[in-house]
Amino acid sequence: MTKALYKSPAAKEKVARSKSFNIDNGAGTTIDDCVIRFDRAITLRKAQIVYNDATTGTVAAGNACIGTTVGGSEIVASTAYENAKAVGTITAMTLVSEAIKDVAVNTPLHVRHTGVAITQAGEAVVELYYTVDDD
Repeated sequence: MTKALYKSPAAKEKVARSKSFNIDNGAGTTIDDCVIRFDRAITLRKAQIVYNDATTGTVAAGNACIGTTVGGSEIVASTAYENAKAVGTITAMTLVSEAIKDVAVNTPLHVRHTGVAITQAGEAVVELYYTVDDD
C-alpha cells in the first residue's frame, strides 16, 4: 500500500540557489546548472532572479529559465534579465502553471542562463523556494 504524501502547514520553506551567472558571457551563450535533485517530493513555491552585481547597459536580451531537463523551461519559462538593477534587487519568475509546482522524487531542477554581449555588466543567481513533502 502506498502512503499518501502529506504537506504539513508548518513545513519550512527552504531555498536553493544556482551558481552565479555572468550576464555578459556572450550573446546567446548558455550555461546550465543543476540546482537541486531531492530524494523526496518537493513543492516549488516561487523562483526569482537575484542580482549580486549591478547590471549596466542593455541586458534584457539575456534570460533564465527552469526545467527538469537541461535547457528545459516547463517549470518557469524564459524570464528576461532587467536593465539597471542594483545589487540585491530581484526579478520575479512566474511558474508556468500551478500543476507543475509539484516535483517528483529524484527529479532534477535545472536553470539555464542565456547571456548577452560581453560589453554589458552584471551577475545574478536564481533562487528556488520550496517545501519538502512529508516534512
